Amino acid sequence: MMIPGFLALVLLVIAGTASAAPVRHVPPASAVASTPVELVAEVGDSAPETLTVHYRVAGETVFAASELVRRDDKHWIAVVPAVAVAAPGLEYYLDAGGKPVFASATWPHTTPVQVSATMDRRARDLARSGGKRSRIRTSAEWVDYGTRSVDNVRLVDRYYRIDADFLYRLWAYPLEELRVGYTRLVGDTEAAMCTGAPPCTAEAGYKVAGWFELGLAPVEGLRLDGRAMVMATAEGFAVGGRAEARLGVLDASHVAVGVEHMADVGTSGFFRLGWGTVPSLPMSATVEVTNLPTRDRDIGVRLYYDIACVVGGGVRIGGRVGYAARTQTVAGFTGGGNVTIDF
Repeated sequence: MMIPGFLALVLLVIAGTASAAPVRHVPPASAVASTPVELVAEVGDSAPETLTVHYRVAGETVFAASELVRRDDKHWIAVVPAVAVAAPGLEYYLDAGGKPVFASATWPHTTPVQVSATMDRRARDLARSGGKRSRIRTSAEWVDYGTRSVDNVRLVDRYYRIDADFLYRLWAYPLEELRVGYTRLVGDTEAAMCTGAPPCTAEAGYKVAGWFELGLAPVEGLRLDGRAMVMATAEGFAVGGRAEARLGVLDASHVAVGVEHMADVGTSGFFRLGWGTVPSLPMSATVEVTNLPTRDRDIGVRLYYDIACVVGGGVRIGGRVGYAARTQTVAGFTGGGNVTIDF
């Protein structure tokens, strides 16, 4: 019975002090992280010369201060900057001329700070990227469908591809990333038309292509990448595009399906399964059907395996090995490598 009586006395003293004070303030029930908080104080007829708010993130030891300004004859306001509004809470008190009028430095008021779903998601993305928002990547691969002989003519069917790009992680959901890049794809394959007697081989592909890509994620873990390309082929300027739908994280466990079309060069469709069960060694296996390096070729099948090693300092080195074939009797080797730098 002694404790309730003591609490009642404390509450009565606080209530009497509040009623006697010329300043009345109703604290906000909660706040959102990284969002400014407006504090409003109502003053009586005997308004103080100055009103000051002292604030800090809950758990810190030093208060920052800001003077309230008049909104009208009875209301004063102050805005706590967004950088000071962080989980778990905002601690503050008000004083008039150095005398506390709401809470105090010893017993500041705490307003809970909630983290928005967007900020929570961005924090997870930032953790996955190691705090790095930019990436440079270069890759090269060699694709050989094998060599066959027709009428004592040796026909090769192969090409190489080089890609280089820059990526920036915006995390302005649903837009996650922007990429710009360069591609070179040159090969030799059986030609549909020959200057002499068929069969024969001819150079195919292009030496210069530029592209721009958007990475969209309407919900976390579900991603759609869309790319627009412009290239200079043997037949003139042409356009192309690429689309990939992915469930999961690209650098870890995921499932992806996509298609790439390059006018005058060919079309590819692929299915990829990636896994990140071994720390610092992401891997994936891909099945691809394609008629590269020219639109006139028969459909071929590629099966390849990728593995990467995280070296450290944002650097990762990867390798690719696989198999490519257009017929059941002739097949060749697929191999390549890549280097990724995050910063």
